[in-house]
Amino acid sequence: MDEVDVLIVGAGPVGMLTALTLARGGASVRVLEKEPHIINSPRAAVYFPSTLIILEELGLLNELLEIGFTNRMFGTHIPEFGYHSVVETKPVEGIPFDYQLHAGQHDVARVAMEHARKLGVEVLFDHEVTALAENKDGTVTAGGKDFRAKWLIGCDGARSTVRKLAGIEFEGHTWPERFVATNVKFPFEEIGYEQANFVCDPVNMAVIAQLDREGLWRCTYMEDASLPLENYEDRIHERYEWFMQGRKDYEIVSSSPYMLHQRAGETLRKGRVLLAGDAAHATNPCGGLGLTSGVWTGVVLADVLGAVLSGEEDEEILDRFSDERRRIFWEVVSPAATENKRMLQESDPAARQQDLAHIRALDENPESGALLMLFAYKVIGDVLREGSRWADADPSDRVAINIKGRQGQIH
Repeated sequence: MDEVDVLIVGAGPVGMLTALTLARGGASVRVLEKEPHIINSPRAAVYFPSTLIILEELGLLNELLEIGFTNRMFGTHIPEFGYHSVVETKPVEGIPFDYQLHAGQHDVARVAMEHARKLGVEVLFDHEVTALAENKDGTVTAGGKDFRAKWLIGCDGARSTVRKLAGIEFEGHTWPERFVATNVKFPFEEIGYEQANFVCDPVNMAVIAQLDREGLWRCTYMEDASLPLENYEDRIHERYEWFMQGRKDYEIVSSSPYMLHQRAGETLRKGRVLLAGDAAHATNPCGGLGLTSGVWTGVVLADVLGAVLSGEEDEEILDRFSDERRRIFWEVVSPAATENKRMLQESDPAARQQDLAHIRALDENPESGALLMLFAYKVIGDVLREGSRWADADPSDRVAINIKGRQGQIH
């Protein structure tokens, strides 16, 4: 195999968006994916206004708008108190979009792959990485075949093989609950749901969102991880009884159980191995912060690595990238997602009353703050920007405030 600048492991949305960004900057890129094709499994499918900046810049947004749909409304349901709040997405300074895009990760990955291939990116399916070595000449060898590259990026999920082979610890904790993500055809709108929803309940917490224009929805709920995994599907109908208010006119399309993490790599750069997406940091899905921060980590890394490959920056900038993205995960993403999870499943009666009062206050005065998922619009994105703790740095510093003109976007 000929040597490329960058070898990426994982052909999900983060891997393909990172590959496309690198290729647009002139880097030669090869992507390895262990599956036979891009997988369509129940995963996060909502792209916030901050992430739409990336999709537009890469020339993907219009095409994805034809595939998915836009949404400006978010519902919070607290059945115990008979409360239903609807919040409309508000414009955020520095972001030209006032809506979110609902589109399957497989669609985003596929469209990004098609664009990347036109720029010479090679995508190889049925290629599982089983080993890697950093050689004296500064190249990386990975897998049963020799794939040589100057740099290797692991975009292969929370169970990342690349991260494990590189010996990078995944710091943090795993929650005791199990989440079950289901794709189902059912008219949730007929029973009062918006196109994106939180359901706050100590037993039946859920995140429910419409996925396409043909009536496919995502219903993700929590169950005790001590319950047997092998028959989780048998319990879906029992849980649907509550969410769908006794209606039986639904069709389960697919489902997937998974554990929840609040973890990040001890570093996102070790030698010539780099991490992005869930391989770099994994959070519980309450609020959509995992997909948002994962995509941005990949694209920021592509910008920074592109500067290293072109000789604009020294390799040291990759260590600063690692430090800053880890900081944002532990100081912003993880606390926000953890608080969302707490509120969704809060069991203490007094705390539930306090949460209700807080939501009512925001509902009555939306300008006083951002409710739940709207928090993500303001805090996740290109954190190496004007307004971060680097704001007083030299404007020529790429990591500080000026990665390809993205300064000043989101605070």
